[in-house]
Amino acid sequence: MSNNSAPIRRLAVALAIACLAPTGAALAVQYQFLPVTGNLISGNLGTSQFTSLQGNGVINVTRTFSVGGAGGFDNDNPAIFPSSFEALFPSTAPVQGHLTVTNVNSTSVVTFDLTNYALSSSTVFGIWNMSDEASALYRMELIDVASAVQPPTTFNLIGNQDNETQVAGRRTLVLDNATGNLNVGAVINAGGTHTDAAFWTNIPLGTKQIIIRGNLPQLNSGDGVGYYFAEIVVPEPISFVCLAIGLLCMAPFRRR
Repeated sequence: MSNNSAPIRRLAVALAIACLAPTGAALAVQYQFLPVTGNLISGNLGTSQFTSLQGNGVINVTRTFSVGGAGGFDNDNPAIFPSSFEALFPSTAPVQGHLTVTNVNSTSVVTFDLTNYALSSSTVFGIWNMSDEASALYRMELIDVASAVQPPTTFNLIGNQDNETQVAGRRTLVLDNATGNLNVGAVINAGGTHTDAAFWTNIPLGTKQIIIRGNLPQLNSGDGVGYYFAEIVVPEPISFVCLAIGLLCMAPFRRR
């Protein structure tokens, strides 16, 4: 090996460390919640839209209610801003969500249209603050690629947690994958309100719609529910270039 190889080797190692350190951070899984806009109109004419900041398109939200079924603050998405779920999704707060409010003795159908969104298995769907006065007040349905109704059998639970900047939940939110029923689980905070949030991935590719059907009897009050979408942030291209340079620099030098 030539006498000049040692300094070159040290320089190469230093460059590799400088390159690989930020690259490793960039390649760690990082989520980004989709911001949402709406027309602030309550009831059947109210619409909202989630927009991907990663260029994956939009998710349109519509709702239909029985007569008089839309409650106060329905479709008033700023009412649940800011939301925060940093225990499960670090460095994402504050985040936006869509708010649907259903009165007692009423039904509601919330439709999330995914036809203009590039769905992936890592796309996250979350629900927060459902009434815990009874289980199965709500049911989740999927409209698949063949326009058939399916239960969310493939949904994978990332976890449950409280909305850190809103009211604490009293019970956990539990999805029955076989039926789509959204049930209430164990008490987590006796002084809390309704349920905590639950987040899932592994929405079947080709899903056209996620539908949440609500059927509220005579409860103590109406029910405001927050909905959220998140996706993995794609690392900047420079990170991949840096990775290649770093690996090249770490390769052994050929002896002469």
